[in-house]
Amino acid sequence: MRVLFVQHQDDCPPALVGERLAMLGAAVEVVEAQAPRLPHPAEFDLVVPLGSDDSAADESLPYLHNEWELLERAVQSRVPVFGICFGAQLLCRVLGGSVRLLSGGPEIGWLPVESSDSDVIEPGPWLVWHLDLMEPGARSVEIARTAMGAQAFSHGPHLGVQFHPEATLASVRVWAEHYRSSLDQLGIDPAALLEETRDCARAARLRAHALVDRVLARAGVAV
Repeated sequence: MRVLFVQHQDDCPPALVGERLAMLGAAVEVVEAQAPRLPHPAEFDLVVPLGSDDSAADESLPYLHNEWELLERAVQSRVPVFGICFGAQLLCRVLGGSVRLLSGGPEIGWLPVESSDSDVIEPGPWLVWHLDLMEPGARSVEIARTAMGAQAFSHGPHLGVQFHPEATLASVRVWAEHYRSSLDQLGIDPAALLEETRDCARAARLRAHALVDRVLARAGVAV
């Protein structure tokens, strides 16, 4: 099993998702989204575009075209894509959906989600941390949401999740420092968020690993 991660920034690594794939014996390659050339997805069994503080709706991003082309080629080549946060948003656009700024401000926290397919997406809680809203296209199926909007969608073998199954305590600690203004806007105490993340860590790891297993199973990727 060969897996390609597309990473946008140092504080959004594969983390728990990469951990589970390594446990399953996958050969993992991580490429920076900003690289001059991206690999052809047909060389892989799964493509995982990760999170970013950029917006997938921002056409001015210098790397957006290349990553769009990578995901489009994956879809055309029938290589499953598992998009996470920004990666899910861009996949959503590639598949005919749209992305726009959340009108009520960022959505952050360990939140339960309403899941219409708990065999794929457990109700959570999942770590949610985003500023944009994705609206899946007509041929995609929304399978999880919060009051703010879609949290997961499926489209054939492809799956996009707005939340962060990969996140660890280390990730959240960095995000709480870098994006303190978003926490202040929502009245979230960083120390309390870190404590909740610490309390959720074991269950979150198990939940993330189980999600990876389901992604592979529903996509027909041999382990």
